[in-house]
Amino acid sequence: MTRLLFLTGPGGAGTTTLAAATALRAAAEGHRVLLLGVSDAGELAAVLGASGVSGDGNVLDIDEGFDLEEGLETHSEQGTGAERAARRETLARLTVRRFDPAAATETALADLAKLLSGPLAAAGLSAPDAAELGPVPGLPDILALREISTAVASAEWDTVVVDGPPLKAALAMLAWPETAAAALRRVRPIEGQAARALRPLLAGLVGLPTPFAMVTQWTDNAAAEIAAVRAALVHPGSVVRVVGSSSAAAQPLLQATPTLLALQGLRADLGTLADVGRVPDEPLGVAALEALGALVYKDADPGPGLVDPPEPTMITEAEGYRYDVPLPGVERDQLGLVRSGDELVVSIEVPGVAAHRRAFPLPAALRRCRIATARIADGVLRVGFKPDESLWPERFLTDHSEEDTQNGDR
Repeated sequence: MTRLLFLTGPGGAGTTTLAAATALRAAAEGHRVLLLGVSDAGELAAVLGASGVSGDGNVLDIDEGFDLEEGLETHSEQGTGAERAARRETLARLTVRRFDPAAATETALADLAKLLSGPLAAAGLSAPDAAELGPVPGLPDILALREISTAVASAEWDTVVVDGPPLKAALAMLAWPETAAAALRRVRPIEGQAARALRPLLAGLVGLPTPFAMVTQWTDNAAAEIAAVRAALVHPGSVVRVVGSSSAAAQPLLQATPTLLALQGLRADLGTLADVGRVPDEPLGVAALEALGALVYKDADPGPGLVDPPEPTMITEAEGYRYDVPLPGVERDQLGLVRSGDELVVSIEVPGVAAHRRAFPLPAALRRCRIATARIADGVLRVGFKPDESLWPERFLTDHSEEDTQNGDR
């Protein structure tokens, strides 16, 4: 199972430096490691001392040493021959790749323009140019997540370390899969699946593509992409590791981060890098980063343990059901709760941050119930449901009531 470490932190906290040190430490432990920069790839190259790029232009070439100034001794010349050999083996197991949001966006918009061209041409309309479709808000974040999920799904690496954007932007990025999934549930209602299956067939009989077929294809593809991203973020070997900061301004968001990540079903690690000691000189180059990794992780494996992510659970009780949503650290005045059709929408307000929300599709049994109670206990939102007598047959209601009904089937 490929492990995923998504590193983020307040601006200036040293996230990029610690991501590079973590990746090197994991590679030194024998793991095949991908270090993926989705934030400022230029900063990642500078920290590691990249000498150039290779492959498709997004793979960074890392030297064993890093010349700070011409004439100074390089790190590769320091230490014993055995240490230099070990470093070469470490770098052989490490791939450093940068994500280019501009190029990825251009490709995605070109693909969308191609998808639109057939139905529009059949209707006598000209297809838009890819440049006319952008910019699309949030698209670079979605494409970065797709890059991450592709890497995790690959058998090429044991550990994927992501140098993520600053904390506020990272939280918004990581909320995209659930936000997009909720939107698609409204675009693709279950009741319309049969109609969607038939209309492309009818269109094929006359040989013309239809806008409906185009939308169906797009939503099906989008649903598959979202599911793949979601699988990468929530599997037991994935964690969001947050770099701490002593800045007073950063504390409200840092304190709310476990709650906001749990809302999206993501594991948070705020302890490992909460209080990394500062060094007099910024660690630059492989040798300095190896020393930092040894200082931070000591003899511990830098990767996450296998733990199930926080997800809601339904519990059967004597008079109905309870739906538990893990929200560690949540405060009552931060929380919003509303029933919207067959979904339970939970929102969390943090000062200075856009409201985070998630729409939880209710299990089938709870769709026929009404909300009776809601409370917070031990970092868990506990929502009590009672069967709605207008929606449940009497034979099922008797399982949750001590009173015998005499009215026959409703």
